[in-house]
Order: sequence, then C-alpha cells, then structure tokens
Amino acid sequence: MKVSRRTVARRYMLLHTEPKCMSRIVTHASSTYPPDSSVCTGSHLSLLVDLPLLRSFVVEWYSVNANRMKKSQMAGAGIALTRVAGLRPVVAFLGRRGARVERLLERVKMSPDALHDAEALIPTSRAFRFMEESACVEGIENLGLLVGQETRLEQFGVYGSLIRRKRTLGEAIAAVFRLLPFFSSGTQMWIEDRGDRAVFCQRFADGLGDHRQADQYSLMVMINLLRLAAGPTWHPDEVHLRMPRGARFDRFPPLASCVVRFEQPANAVVFPRSLLDRPLAATGLPVLKPETLEAWTSSAPAPDFTGSLLQVADALPPSGYPQIGAAAGAVGMSVRSLQRRLAESGVTFKGIMADERFAAAAKLLRGGYAKILDIALDLGYSDHAHFTRAFHRWAGTAPREFRRLARQSA
Repeated sequence: MKVSRRTVARRYMLLHTEPKCMSRIVTHASSTYPPDSSVCTGSHLSLLVDLPLLRSFVVEWYSVNANRMKKSQMAGAGIALTRVAGLRPVVAFLGRRGARVERLLERVKMSPDALHDAEALIPTSRAFRFMEESACVEGIENLGLLVGQETRLEQFGVYGSLIRRKRTLGEAIAAVFRLLPFFSSGTQMWIEDRGDRAVFCQRFADGLGDHRQADQYSLMVMINLLRLAAGPTWHPDEVHLRMPRGARFDRFPPLASCVVRFEQPANAVVFPRSLLDRPLAATGLPVLKPETLEAWTSSAPAPDFTGSLLQVADALPPSGYPQIGAAAGAVGMSVRSLQRRLAESGVTFKGIMADERFAAAAKLLRGGYAKILDIALDLGYSDHAHFTRAFHRWAGTAPREFRRLARQSA
C-alpha cells in the first residue's frame, strides 16, 4: 500500500492481543469537524468498547490534526474523500452483470488505475456520480441495495477488518464510529436510544451531489453488520432513507416485510437494543501487520481543504505535477472556485504545489540513490537545470550539495 509523502508519521505501540473492556464512549461519530449535533434527535446510547489500541489511533490523529481542524472551521471543511475499498464492491458487481465498467468510469472521468489500491483515496462526490451513472445506464433502480446485499465488511480493507474482529455487535459499532475518520470524510454515523430499540443512523454531508444509490448501499451494509449478531436471515422492522419516495423495495427480500420511511433526516435501521450484547459470527481474519496499520492511519483523509486537495492531487495520473485545471476537475469544482477556496486558507495552488515539490525532492535526495535528473523528471521538471534552480530557491543550496550534507548528518 502506497503511503503519501504528504502525511504526518504517527508513532505508537501496536498490540495484537484483544484487550478487555476499558471505557465507555459516546456513540456519535463524524468524519466532519465539528460533528453536527443537530442530527441527533434522540439521546445517545453508551457502549462498552474494548479498544485502547484503536483509541490511541484516534487520540493521536486528532491531536496531530487539531490545528488543521480549527482552520477548517474558519476556511471551510476539507474535500470529502473515501477509500477505494468502499467503491470496489460496486465495480465488482457491475462487472459480474456484464457492464462495461471502463466505459462507466470514463463517464465520470475516473481511471481504472485509480481503483488498484484499495486504501487509496478518491473524492466521495465522484464515487457517488459513478454509482448514479451506472444505475441509470444499466437500468438498475436499486443498484445500491443489490451491491450492499452482497458486500461483506471484510471487503472494506483495513477498516472492515478492524471492525470485523470485534467480539460483540456493540463493540463492532463502536469501532465503526471511532475509525470512520480514517476511512471516509463527509460522513456521519451515530446511534439513538429508543428504550428497548436502537436506531443505527448514517448520513452524508450536504453538497456532494445525488447519492440515492449510496444511501441504499450504506443501509444494506448496516443491515449486514447487524446480521453478524442477529443471524443471516434477520430482517429489520423499520428502516429510514433520505432519498425521496419513488423506488419500490417491496420486491427486495431484506426490506419486503419492513416499514420503509422515505425523506428522513438520515439513513437508519431500527433494531432491538438487546442485539448489542450478542457476539459476532466467528471470523478467521489474520492479524494486521503493524506497518499496514501505520500506513492506513497515516493516510487518513485530511480534515482541512488544503490537505485534502493535496491528497486528491497525489492520486492524479503521474504525468508530472498536476495543473490546477486537473485538480479542480478531480474535485468537481471550477478553477475559479478552487482558487477562491485556497485564498480563504491563505494559500495558492502554485504555492502548495511548490512546497510539495520541495518536500518530495528533499525526501528523494535524502533517502535514495536516484539520479538527480530522474528526480527532476519525476517531479515534472523538463530538465536538470530547471529543477536545480528551483531547489536552490527553496533550500539555498544545490540538490547535489543537499544530498551530500544529508548523508553526512545521517
């Protein structure tokens, strides 16, 4: 798995033992900052969670990103990003149906290469567009439900594996909330308490375009998680969807016998609260390696606009450093809108790209034996001379001298 050079390294101890229940958490999680408390219409449940290791991930992530979060409140939240692992089941389903997946990806300006790394980040709005376009072109009204019905948590990469290893449903849902910022931004999840019933809720942030298929997909994934404790044939009595009434679910077996409420504040599944204490079905997943966990937490979606834009730029096709037009297109914005958002953060696209070039160049010069010409070409410079002049402006010394001094101090 590729680790972006733009992320901050996190250092922590990784334990592979299953720790005992340690503390209570409030079960409202949001990958936006700050969480929108207005979405919670009921009192929150408190769940026992056995995640001191994962708690350390979250505490460190928020401590590292605290200043960026405060800035994002003033200059606007970051670009909503999600891991490729969340879209892969959709692509696989369409492939099995005989759809021309590459053509569908082209319609939303996505490259098949962007889907090779399950832990890579893509703009959430583009994933939504792909699902909506695919449902329209292929004539599959309930694409999200059909994909979600076949999707297992393990297919969501590191995120799914960490959730799936929990002992009880309550602990698994707690892990869903605690680890959400590492998997996807622009998403909120929480639980509401209704006495002997609980409501498992999810919603996407506004401004991400049409996401009816993603709403259906999320609903079925939540039902599948509940079924790990309730049994594979369990059906909810009531579900909620944000989408308007129109789709017919009466012929879809998992929802045929339940009440479906449309145009609700959130996608939600109502279930017996007693399920929270039930154990999950056994799994034989291997223990994740420390380097895998470190790479995953280090590449979490950035909470601020500038950081998330850099993550999008990092995922663009490797043809030198991206131009502002390519970056704007990737996040679904006009060039002028992108420039305005960056100005609100006190930076320019040219400036942040220059800083990134210097950071990448310094890393390559310190850590390897690549020829300076090759480094220059990799970073989008036409020749050695242009790169040398630019690097001298950044560092006050030539690349060759910088490498020599770095090796001496190592």
